[in-house]
Amino acid sequence: MSQRIFEGLKVLDFANNVAGPGAGALLSDYGAEVIKIERPIFGDDTRTWRSGQFDSISWYTWLNRGKKSVTISLTDPDGLAVIKKMAADADVVLQAFRPGVMQRFGLDYESVAKVNSSVVYCSISAYGQTGPKATNPGYDQIAQAYTGLMDMTGQPDGPPTRVSISILDHSTGINAFGSTCAALYHREKTGEGQHIDVSLVGTAFSMIDMFEEIAEATALGISVNAKRVGRFTVSPGAGTYQGRGNQYCEIAANNEKLWLLLCQAMERPDLITDLRSDSELSRMKNAPLLHSIIEDWVASFDDINLAVEKLDKFCVPCAKVNSVGDIVSDEHLLARGAITDIPAPTSMQARGVETIRARGPWHVLSKTPLQMGKAPDLGEHNVEVLTRYGLSAEEIGILQEKWNKSK
Repeated sequence: MSQRIFEGLKVLDFANNVAGPGAGALLSDYGAEVIKIERPIFGDDTRTWRSGQFDSISWYTWLNRGKKSVTISLTDPDGLAVIKKMAADADVVLQAFRPGVMQRFGLDYESVAKVNSSVVYCSISAYGQTGPKATNPGYDQIAQAYTGLMDMTGQPDGPPTRVSISILDHSTGINAFGSTCAALYHREKTGEGQHIDVSLVGTAFSMIDMFEEIAEATALGISVNAKRVGRFTVSPGAGTYQGRGNQYCEIAANNEKLWLLLCQAMERPDLITDLRSDSELSRMKNAPLLHSIIEDWVASFDDINLAVEKLDKFCVPCAKVNSVGDIVSDEHLLARGAITDIPAPTSMQARGVETIRARGPWHVLSKTPLQMGKAPDLGEHNVEVLTRYGLSAEEIGILQEKWNKSK
């Protein structure tokens, strides 16, 4: 196999929880050496988010795959001195503290850049590094609420609804990864490092549909707001339809060609010429009626998969609404390697658990495919990493004992 894209790149990862660690994990997949700095004793918060199976730390395992764990106390001068040496020769620094925290330690971008001008320094936060709310705390659901994303989600007659997955955490991690790659390319051409400012709120705001339309109406003095649409979508023929046994499928027949194919699949040629459904405008006027007709057709099948198969034959975009339990053994994702087994952490391997079923690479590169390594145990690489910076194994042991007692 050819050399991995970021082989030889050194990343210092101070991030905790989801967004920052996710960015670091992707850099590791591409071959970078990612050194994760963790608190003594406790480590990353996700180490305690346990799933129950094998007492495994599945969140931590996924978000920190392929990294090296080093435990250092930032509040101790001895620990801080070592960290500053590490930052001085890092290619990338990832951090997700609130603005101002790294500055107090002398580890903010300006301080690090004085001794390492080529560093690519990525700061991830809730609201960004500037602005009135910059120092406010925030998490995924807070950013969903603040940016209006939550107001647009849910049933029309229901309350604002949080997207149940940590969509902004994961998306912000991917944004941070992409921005870091762009900055590294700039450095490759110019030798210059730079500071990257990525936020949960910025990620959420970039996703808001209808912003331009609402902004224009507001500028014209028209009172308007985006409405929750629930199961209905802009075009009748596209939406979520319930079948038997509380099963659902999603159909996207949202233009004239697809509406024709849907009518053919349902064996309802009359709907093509019916004045209530012969155009986009007429279908909009009669949306509830048409939704009911399509849903009755879906419910006519004993198994919703049969409805999906019929729609597939006519090339109507559709999918059964799967549960997470369904998708973990999906044949398509398995065939693409999107579901895979990654090495279990060393402590789990000692208990006989060699691999963990996980999401596989979703970036598919023909020449330099991603490789996912195992997540580290807390402090697993203390000696391997810290001896590079002038400490002996004995000195490392003394420092670790001191930091453990101080907690």
